[in-house]
Amino acid sequence: MTAELVRAIAVESNWSKVYHLADTYRQQQQWQAAAIAYQRSIELQPDFFWSWHNLADVLLKLQHWQQAVLAYRRAVDIDPDFFWSWHNLADALLKLQHWQQAVLAYRRAVDIDPDFFWSWHNLADALLKLQAWDQAIAVLLAAIQLKPDHQPVYQKLGLAFKQRGDLVVSIQDYRRLIQSPPANSIFATLVTKLEFLLKIADTLANEHQTVGAIIFYYLVLEIDPSRLDVLPKLTHLLQKHQQLQKTITEGEEILVSQQSSLLIAQLTTSGNLDQVSTQQAVDLDSIKIKHHLNCQILPSQLEDLCNAVGWQRRPLEQVEQALGNSFAYVSAWYIQPDQEKLVGFARAVSDGIFQAILLDIVVDPNFQGCGLGTTLVNNLLQQLKLAGIRDIALFASPHLVDFYHRLGFVAQPHNLQWMLWSASC
Repeated sequence: MTAELVRAIAVESNWSKVYHLADTYRQQQQWQAAAIAYQRSIELQPDFFWSWHNLADVLLKLQHWQQAVLAYRRAVDIDPDFFWSWHNLADALLKLQHWQQAVLAYRRAVDIDPDFFWSWHNLADALLKLQAWDQAIAVLLAAIQLKPDHQPVYQKLGLAFKQRGDLVVSIQDYRRLIQSPPANSIFATLVTKLEFLLKIADTLANEHQTVGAIIFYYLVLEIDPSRLDVLPKLTHLLQKHQQLQKTITEGEEILVSQQSSLLIAQLTTSGNLDQVSTQQAVDLDSIKIKHHLNCQILPSQLEDLCNAVGWQRRPLEQVEQALGNSFAYVSAWYIQPDQEKLVGFARAVSDGIFQAILLDIVVDPNFQGCGLGTTLVNNLLQQLKLAGIRDIALFASPHLVDFYHRLGFVAQPHNLQWMLWSASC
């Protein structure tokens, strides 16, 4: 856009001409020019709704999130009942990570149009960020009603149930909820849709969301105790969950059970987690192994650990997505009375049936050489085996080949050649 054109728009006093020029730029996807023209139209006529709304849409395209929020707020002040202003306002707030404000805007959007799937979906995302698990569960169920074949929603629903806490408590809470659901709530609707509830349970089970599937099978039986076809499914999942919990417990205790003479690096007397003296030592009670079912890792924590071993930092938003899309992960934490530090990590991606690949296997340099990497990989392998996955692969740096051989991995089995396509190649 030329400086002459900018000056021409700035001095134009015909509001209708400027507004239609802005619309033309918007339709041509000339976002910067459209923004300038809409801003001039607002100077000439500040209370015209469409100038504010369209300006906000253009700013959203330009990824000027904060400016878009201000423009959408002015639009909803002028017309508080226009759905798209509220929905797009919430989208911009989500980009700014203003979770609570995004929740309020999405709730207003679904009040106006309760049939738009993405408002419910994105509202759930904001609630998950706030760790408002029960609210997120209710919203995700509303989204599933609108789009029952959208598989990622079930992954998020399963995550919410896992993060909610103790399975027995969750079963009790949701059985009470289905017995006496609040009027006009999603659960009041689901009571009358037994087959829909069963489909949710089956889908969660197929998506390996064991905790959520167990809860929903219990809800089916609560509504109709005669559904004996549910019992074998529920029994299988309960056994699977019990075995997984046993594995988690064993993983968390494995270091503690080793000889107390096995020592690792300890903090210096200053207590600074970044200053380690290998001349001092503590027993392994200070290291805890946690699985993804009962541990939430911040992307910044993982990137700090990876950076400690010399890996290049990755965008935190993408790391968060990678963690959420992982089939399983296991982490090691150095525990102090006033803080915890992530000192080891490994994760797996998988189709959930046949194959899995181990990624991001990393141990803090100050905690290497004490069996921590072996413990992490073995725990992750155990989780994958419990899920029925037998073909597990990884990419090993040359200096780590012997380490993985000792864990049972075979280099290039059956003369297979591992190959990589990467956008960076």
